[in-house]
Formats: sequence, C-alpha cells, structure tokens
Amino acid sequence: MEKNEKVLKPEESLQIINDMISSAKSKLSDKSFNFLVWGWTIALISLSHFIIEYFELYKNPAIVWLLIFPGMIITSIYNYRQGKSTKVFSHIDRVHMFTWIGFIISYFIVLFFMKKLNYQITPLIFILTAFATFVSGFILKFKPLIYGAIIFWIGAVLCFLIPSEFVQLLGFIILVFGFIIPGYMLKSYSKKNA
Repeated sequence: MEKNEKVLKPEESLQIINDMISSAKSKLSDKSFNFLVWGWTIALISLSHFIIEYFELYKNPAIVWLLIFPGMIITSIYNYRQGKSTKVFSHIDRVHMFTWIGFIISYFIVLFFMKKLNYQITPLIFILTAFATFVSGFILKFKPLIYGAIIFWIGAVLCFLIPSEFVQLLGFIILVFGFIIPGYMLKSYSKKNA
C-alpha cells in the first residue's frame, strides 16, 4: 500500500457505497423515460392485439407488434444522448446497463426462435423482464421496481393458466402495474430529488 493512500474506516466505506447507490438511484429515476415509453408502447400494442384478435378486425393481429420498432429507435436515441452527457459512470451504472443489455440479447433470441416456441413467447418475455427489473430494483433499493418484477413473474405464471386469447389483455394489465406505475413513481422520485 502506498503512503498516500488513506485507509477507510468501515463506516466511511459504507457511506461511500450508500452515496454511490443514491447517485445511481437518482440517475435511474431520471431514466423513468425508458420505463414509461416501453410500458405504454407495449401495453398499447398488447391491448390493440387483443382487440384486433378478439373482434376479428384483421387477419393477422400480430402486425401491430411492428410498432415496437419506433419505440426502439426513440429509446436508443434518448439513451445515447443521456450516455454522452453522463460524466461519471459508476459500477452500479454498469451493472444496471449490462442487466438490460442481457435482457435485450435474450429477448432477440426468444424472438428469433418464436416459431419453435409456437409463438407463445409472452410468458418468457415476462420472465426476462421480471428478472431485469428485479435486479435493477434490488441494486438500487427502489421497491416499486421490485414489486413490478413480482407482477411480471405473476403475469408469466398466469399466461400458462389462462386461455391464449386473453394473454394479450393480461399483458396490458401486467405492463400497467409492472412498468407504467413504477415508471411514474421514478419520475416523481426524480422531481422530488432534483
């Protein structure tokens, strides 16, 4: 150990860790945009899919899922700009980022093999979403994200138990409680701590 290095007391170390968590929590709350964009986008697509399929308005109701691409473009541009403006990128920021990168990679693998899964991918996506949301909530000690993750896990189980024609309607409900409400709570948290 060099002579210039200061040995930290356990209390000081804990304070530094708590400060990092608070800083990352604040940064995440600023990103409520992601939860809200994805929550509303997927919820409205799910509801549209259900309505189109249930009332037989169009032969292929899954076509509405193409609307996911504008959401990808919007959030990619937003996150790129946010990343460029961030001067400090902590370990917790990296863990959070790679958790969601892992989700995206897993999501595309599920999409690529959805024919082999008989197009019944909603419960798998809910499980992946639950995991990424749970990790984010646990690392940042933000309980609404943890509760949102639990809602996604419950939704995944329900997808296996209900008739398939109601899965998209269930998806709408799960997204409202699993992403949209926690997203607004993050936004509120951000305003209070700005």
